[in-house]
Amino acid sequence: MRILYLDDSGKVHPNDPAKVVVSAGFSVNEESWHDLIRQINGAKSKLFPHRGSPNDWEIKSTDYLDSNSWKRKKNRQLCFAIPKILRAQGCYVYSVSIEKAKANDTLLEEKFVPLAFQRLIAKFNDEINSADTTGSVVCDWSTHQMDRHLTSCVTAMAVSRYMFRLRGGVTYGSSRALNPLQAADLIAGTLRRSLEGQSHQ
Repeated sequence: MRILYLDDSGKVHPNDPAKVVVSAGFSVNEESWHDLIRQINGAKSKLFPHRGSPNDWEIKSTDYLDSNSWKRKKNRQLCFAIPKILRAQGCYVYSVSIEKAKANDTLLEEKFVPLAFQRLIAKFNDEINSADTTGSVVCDWSTHQMDRHLTSCVTAMAVSRYMFRLRGGVTYGSSRALNPLQAADLIAGTLRRSLEGQSHQ
């Protein structure tokens, strides 16, 4: 089985200052899952030993990727360590973006977020079919109403398109408890800032 971890950066609604909304993350083979967790925790412990147990604090993109945070060497080192870990564990990065200024419809979260995730999961389905394995999707939870709507949309797509290898619809977890979701947050945050033309990275 492969597990796809997904998070987003930026909000769809027009009042949010983000110009681009990104949903992104990565897939990992279940056999690599334990090593992935240990290596991310190891990078956190090595670079920030004064923070205590790596399970007690969360990597949040705003704390590492904003222009002032990016000036700190250890923040950059942690950001550079994550893709090396993902590469070593045979992970594949997934991303879809929405440029809000080019939207040809009202910017509604309940419409655009499921569309973004459906595209990511369709691509993930291609991956697990090619690898002759099964797959599961884990997202960072947001609000009960949105998570329920997203799950319903993804499940309907999986059933109607006969995505037999996809298991369990969408599962939600706390990024505080799951460091793969912290890595997904860094990926989404980095890609959004890059697409918005933020030059400090």
